[in-house]
Amino acid sequence: MLKSILQTWVWSGINKGSSENFNPIRITNIIALLCISVSALHVPIVLYFVAQSGYQELLLIIISVSLLTLVPVFNRLKAYLISKLFLVTVFATYILISCLIRQENLNIQYFFLLAVVICPFLFKETESGLMFLITLSYFLLFVGFEVWFYYSSVNTLSFHQQIVKISCSISFALSCLLCSYHIRRNINRNWQKLSSERERSERLLLNILPANIAQRLKKSSNLIADYFEQVSILFADIQDFTPLCKNLSPRQLVSLLNEVFCAFDSITQKYGLEKIKTSGDGYMVAGGLPIISASHAVKCCHCALDMQDAFKDICKKHHLNTGLRIGIGCGEVIAGIIGKSKFSYDLWGEAVNLASRMESHGLSNKIQVTESTYEITKNCFQFDKRGSIEVKGLGWINTYWLVSRKNNSETYVLSK
Repeated sequence: MLKSILQTWVWSGINKGSSENFNPIRITNIIALLCISVSALHVPIVLYFVAQSGYQELLLIIISVSLLTLVPVFNRLKAYLISKLFLVTVFATYILISCLIRQENLNIQYFFLLAVVICPFLFKETESGLMFLITLSYFLLFVGFEVWFYYSSVNTLSFHQQIVKISCSISFALSCLLCSYHIRRNINRNWQKLSSERERSERLLLNILPANIAQRLKKSSNLIADYFEQVSILFADIQDFTPLCKNLSPRQLVSLLNEVFCAFDSITQKYGLEKIKTSGDGYMVAGGLPIISASHAVKCCHCALDMQDAFKDICKKHHLNTGLRIGIGCGEVIAGIIGKSKFSYDLWGEAVNLASRMESHGLSNKIQVTESTYEITKNCFQFDKRGSIEVKGLGWINTYWLVSRKNNSETYVLSK
């Protein structure tokens, strides 16, 4: 129970799922909690000396503790700056009044130096000006009380000893100020490096996995396996790629494939489809997963037509005498993560087999689709019926050639 309450307090106002740097908010909550704890431990001492202004100090502790409980409340309400300013004001007021109640040098003013060290860690980089002003104020309060106690107290030290004492106190305060500044600066520099590396890792992960799959993988190590009742799969393959390899240098070959697949990547992203993988000169795309979409088949057909046009332009640019075979199939699939090293998001099932066979049994510069794909998309596209063909492992099935778009079909799918 106590642990749960403490966690709620410390994480108040912080979205645990966010990657933003919320450390200043958490530190604000923790400092408020520590101040309350230290004040509570001070109560028995105050009660013991109740005859000597004990009631005043007890009242001061009760008021301060009550006010500090509002710090996580402000953070929960997203009033982060108000929370920080409220904390530093309550803390400064508590120490200030304590020194005035005692009116003697009990070293209470040294708590101002604690604030000098901690205060820079409460503020973000964008709040550096405000942080400097508050830290300087704590520093001046400490120096002011040191000088005041020097003039208001009876000292048994010689003049030179008193000067050395004050100069040491001020030097110590300056050391705290400079150390705090440099520690914060180094921490921020390291945090920026860490954030850059994390963003780089995020980008690399998103290049391998769909965004929501990547999030699930980061949150849990459980096996990821999902069933999708109706999706569309597109396979694209370069015709006569093996003979083409013999006529190109390794650099030329890789450069060509990179240009082709980068063009396909842009088209895939345009229609909100998911690139699954490349294998040699093959390119695999899925529609309707991992986020379910009713227009998955229409998007795949648009993607196929754009890929066909992009590949023709690349062949014309490089004077290549080859073509692109594309196959599209619809049906159910199972999707999941396989492997521990070099893992991948892959698909298995009816739609994958159909699309693969549509591509392998297709013709150069043609887009072959299954009958189910045709039925879903016939209102948006022009088709030519190829007829029934024998497909290995699937028997005889009816197929169609996707020829072109009908009017406004692209506007329709992009609005979905």
